[in-house]
Amino acid sequence: MNQIVEARKYLESCGIDNPQPDVQLIAAYCAGLPLKTALGAPPPTFSPGQEARFRRLIARRGENREPVAYLVGNQEFMGLEFKVTPSVLIPRPSTETLVEKAGQPKTFLEIGTGSGAIAITLALSGARGTATDLSPRALEIARGNADRHGVGDRITFVEADLFVDGAFELLISNPPYVATPELTSLPIDVQHEPRMALDGGPDGLDIIRRIVAGARARAPRLLLEFGATQAAAVRDLALQAGYRDVHIHKDLDGFDRVLEAT
Repeated sequence: MNQIVEARKYLESCGIDNPQPDVQLIAAYCAGLPLKTALGAPPPTFSPGQEARFRRLIARRGENREPVAYLVGNQEFMGLEFKVTPSVLIPRPSTETLVEKAGQPKTFLEIGTGSGAIAITLALSGARGTATDLSPRALEIARGNADRHGVGDRITFVEADLFVDGAFELLISNPPYVATPELTSLPIDVQHEPRMALDGGPDGLDIIRRIVAGARARAPRLLLEFGATQAAAVRDLALQAGYRDVHIHKDLDGFDRVLEAT
């Protein structure tokens, strides 16, 4: 237990707010215990090797501000666990709104799949779809996650620059939308994530513009995540592209986050 208390105090001294969940997840991982039940569980008893690993990972969390999800190789999203590495964006609770608004489409195209969390969640609801990404390493992670959740046969993963040919019921994406000049001011934790998944160009809208402009040729319905200050610009892009029914939805924290257009 002393190691847990020491680790929490150390992370606090490094400026990490509420470090207790981080400590519990890292402790469970090092002890070989299920991560899903780590929060609130009694402190594990470490072997000497496990304790040494725990101290190393805590040091990386504190000194380098490496995200816990990368340290333990896992992130929960929509109640499901996904393998993550520094090759993919870490799924966030703010993106759950995007998936919830999707409902249960029969077919979908996801652009920028990363870990595959969005596509896999849709496939588990019964959908079939195609998920694209420019990163071969991300696609490898996504395929592994799909197989782990038993939906590898329901999703076609394709290395592509945004689109593939075909007709789908829904086009869905959490694209890069951070303005390039703002990348260096992101929290240090976030700066560990792949730049390709964050950098949206000079005003953050480069990829969003391309998606909105090409979406209607692939699907009658578009769901798109965007930055908290981009709602007006994204709404205008959808209207200019010919969408007639455009809605902006808030995420779990109350920020404008999701465009829904038909």
